[in-house]
This record gives sequence, structure tokens and C-alpha cells, in this order.
Amino acid sequence: MPPKTKYTKEAVTKAAMAIVKRKGLKSLTSRSVAARLGCSTAPVYHHFATMDELALCVMKETQRALLEYSSRPYTDRVFLNMGTGVAMFASEHRQLYRALLLEGDSYSQVIREFLDILGSEMTNDSRFTSLSDGERAVLLNKMWIFTHGLASMICVGLIKDCNQDYIIETLVDVGTDIIGATLARHKGDTKHD
Repeated sequence: MPPKTKYTKEAVTKAAMAIVKRKGLKSLTSRSVAARLGCSTAPVYHHFATMDELALCVMKETQRALLEYSSRPYTDRVFLNMGTGVAMFASEHRQLYRALLLEGDSYSQVIREFLDILGSEMTNDSRFTSLSDGERAVLLNKMWIFTHGLASMICVGLIKDCNQDYIIETLVDVGTDIIGATLARHKGDTKHD
């Protein structure tokens, strides 16, 4: 009798990620993962008690990939790179973006963690070092609303023919107004201190 093939948790997660990336979260089933691995569903349930647990693992992997995109040096501005990375990810990995950010609120904690990381990374942008944590959080929230809207429109195909230059130009146009107003307000507040 040949030895049983072992399927690691990483292999199960990788197979699940590939399914979601290609066909979306609704296609993630124990049978689809097993078929991709070429095995029964036993390895899936050996590593994950439920499919919700496996889906959460896939969303955490998606978050890591999204963070990698948002830390790429598209420009010389850290904050602009974050937004550009989010929109580029939505363009290049539509099903993953949709699963994490557009299909219900099941993964709000994963999204919150992502935004918290971006918030802490904002301190690496010299324009924002004088802002308080609260001011940076407000600025991030305002830009997130716009960036997520842009990325969502790209993801669902409402913005066609977008590329990195288009994304950067769009984010700069809006960001200039929002960032400018925030910095001017901060400067005005510090004059009264």
C-alpha cells in the first residue's frame, strides 16, 4: 500500500486562495479545495474546523498581499503609495478585493487591522510627522473613503482602461485637496497654541 500523501495547512490555504483569486469567495467549498489538491475533503477539515475558518485564513492572506501592494514604491510619497497599491490590487486581483472588501462585513476585523497598519505607516511620510495620531486617523479615513471607492469602481469594472498612471493622477488630484486642507487646519490650530 503506497504511503498517504500529506497535505499541509499551507497547501490547503494556497489551494483555497487560488480558488478565491480565480472564481471568488462563493466558489470556496471543501470539495473545490479537495479537487484542486487532488484529494478527499479530509485534509481540509483536518486543518480547518469549518469553511468559515478557512475563508478567514484566505482573507488574512489577502490582507498580507494588499499590504505588500500598498508598501511598493510607486512614487516618492509613502501615503500616495498606499492608495496606489490598494487600487492596483483591486485592478489586478479583482476577486480577492471583492471577497475582502465588498462582500459583506464578515471580515471587518481584517480590514480594521489593515487600516491600523496603514495608519502607523503614515508616520513614515514626512508631511504628517507633526500631525497628532487623531489627525492622521481622520486624514486616513477621508482618503480611505475615496481610495476604496476608486478601487471598488475599478474592481467591478466601472472604470475601464485604468493603469498605474491614471490611479496616481486621480489620487493626487483628490489627495491634494484633502491633505492640503488637513495640513492647513493643523497649521492654523498650532498658531493658536
